[in-house]
Amino acid sequence: MKRIFYPGLVLAAAAACRSAPSRYYTLVPPPSDAAPVAPSDLQLDVLPVDVPADVDRAQLVVRRGPGEVAPVDTRSWIAPLPLEIRRALSGELSRTLGARDVAGLTPTAGAPTYRVKLSVQRFESALGERAVIEGVWSVREAGGTGAPLTCAGRASEAAPGDYAALAEAHQRALARIAADIATGVRALKAGGELACPPAKP
Repeated sequence: MKRIFYPGLVLAAAAACRSAPSRYYTLVPPPSDAAPVAPSDLQLDVLPVDVPADVDRAQLVVRRGPGEVAPVDTRSWIAPLPLEIRRALSGELSRTLGARDVAGLTPTAGAPTYRVKLSVQRFESALGERAVIEGVWSVREAGGTGAPLTCAGRASEAAPGDYAALAEAHQRALARIAADIATGVRALKAGGELACPPAKP
């Protein structure tokens, strides 16, 4: 059987493929121009981050209605989402506290080391609307005998615009949660009665 090829259809298909290039996004903001925090003797051990199964994939998952969410094939995180969140969280905490993240390394003897765990329970992306991160985090002194500080955190940021604006909104939301965790680290280091940071809208 003789096959017939239609060059016009081939060119149209090729054009369609070229019209939707893949784009990649990150939760790690660019370096800040703000004056750096003075280095401290604090060390951090930021543990791997847990994320919900529905967003634990390469593609951005966006909400499209009360009961519909969908992965976007041409819009992806530059690294697996748990690694992106952990890297961004580590960077924010290190900058805020003037600390070093020694995860996977041998901590410096004699320097206080605080173990940070974040379990994300909601990571919502509504294109053109908002970015929401909710989760539970804990801080404890590595090797210490004191009780950990365990708190719930929530941050919602407006995200008018495109996918890049949505990723930037998630950066801001994660920075707010990191700020609360940094407050918890300071409280734990100071001793005394522990309390979770007040909830924010």
